[in-house]
Amino acid sequence: MAPARSGGPEVYRGRRKRINVLGIVFGALVALVLLAIVLFFGLQKYIVFEHDGISVVLPGARVEDGGAGAEEPLEQVQAAITITDPDYSSIAARAGEGLDDIIALFVPAADVSLSGVGRYVDVMGQYPGANALVLEVKGAGGQLVWSSGSETAAAYGANGSVDLAALVEALHAQDIYLVAQISCCVDALLASRSPATALCVNTGAPYTDETGSWLDPYSATVSGYITELCSDLRDIGFDEILLANFAMPVTDAPIGYQVQLSSTPSPEAAVCGLAMEVTNALEGGVPVSVLLNAESLRSGLASKSGQNVELFAKVFDRLVTQTDSAWRSDVDLSLLDQYLTLGDPAQRYLPMMGYIPEGYSSCIVQVPESVLPSSEGGETSAE
Repeated sequence: MAPARSGGPEVYRGRRKRINVLGIVFGALVALVLLAIVLFFGLQKYIVFEHDGISVVLPGARVEDGGAGAEEPLEQVQAAITITDPDYSSIAARAGEGLDDIIALFVPAADVSLSGVGRYVDVMGQYPGANALVLEVKGAGGQLVWSSGSETAAAYGANGSVDLAALVEALHAQDIYLVAQISCCVDALLASRSPATALCVNTGAPYTDETGSWLDPYSATVSGYITELCSDLRDIGFDEILLANFAMPVTDAPIGYQVQLSSTPSPEAAVCGLAMEVTNALEGGVPVSVLLNAESLRSGLASKSGQNVELFAKVFDRLVTQTDSAWRSDVDLSLLDQYLTLGDPAQRYLPMMGYIPEGYSSCIVQVPESVLPSSEGGETSAE
């Protein structure tokens, strides 16, 4: 007999499949993201930016002309960018007051030593009113007379060995007013040892002329070096600082700068920018004066040398021009007088020449070698 069935009829049951809920949710999110991307890029051209916010205006949905939301025609505007030189007329004059008359003898760098300066001290009595010396402590060659505290000078081996502090102390003991002169934008030593500071022609070659090797006034190294030296000389005890070769070369050669500039620079912008930077850094210390390029001043080429006389008279205490006659000194004074708004023009303008011109209470004298005592034996010390 067949075994009896214990239950109902046998039925085949298949295995139930579980629903992949996470897969459905992920797929829906991907679909939504794709739809959003399609709508974003597809509707971009219909987005309208208005004062009240952002709206989407679909084709055919624009209001007809005359309606509340009528689209106004766009106004055609001719736009142009004009780059001009800085305007220094609004800068307030801040230099030139509290000065005294000085009749100063110029001492070239080769004679700046305890014994060499004594030759000039010996002849001061031959120049009525002589009460000062201008010591050239850095010439166009770039070598310093003294060992400065400048990091730049130390880095490029520009320091000298004269004990300038002792020299200053000895001369001050004789009631001599002391001016330190440094060459700023002409420096053969720095230009050769740090090519990135050199002014160049458009081929990239360093620019040199009869004055020497020129530096780029836009270089942060150049401006920092000038400020370092001036600060050091002030701390040593000099009564005044005179900046020579504070200019661009007067040339028709195409000049190239080492730094990348967003606009085409001009000599005036370069030099005046440097003047503002240096005088701002030294403001409140000793008087800071400048030697002008007299030839460019007289011939109307000051824009090529970059020496904006209007600005220079506001930020530098004295303006000095090198000349060879009293007549030229008078010409220079007449060109500068209108800009010397603070202080006494007689103390602020100094001609530099071989004698004291008649009528001038302040000047710098370049002593002829024939006037100086012999440097061979029996030298007079400045001590």
